[in-house]
Amino acid sequence: MKKLATICTAIMLSASFSTSAFILTGQEADLPEEAVKQCATAKNFTVCVNNYKQVHKK
Repeated sequence: MKKLATICTAIMLSASFSTSAFILTGQEADLPEEAVKQCATAKNFTVCVNNYKQVHKK
C-alpha cells in the first residue's frame, strides 16, 4: 500500500510541475526551448536566459 501511495504522489507531483511553469512572482514563465538548452549548464540560469532573450528579440 505504501508503494501505491508513493507512486500516486510522485505522479501527481510531476504532473503539477509539468502543467505550468511559474516564476517566483506568480507569473507564467516565458522560457524559449533553445534558451533552456543553451543555458542548462550555465552558472546562473536566470541571467543566461535574460541575455538570450535580449540577443534574440523578435
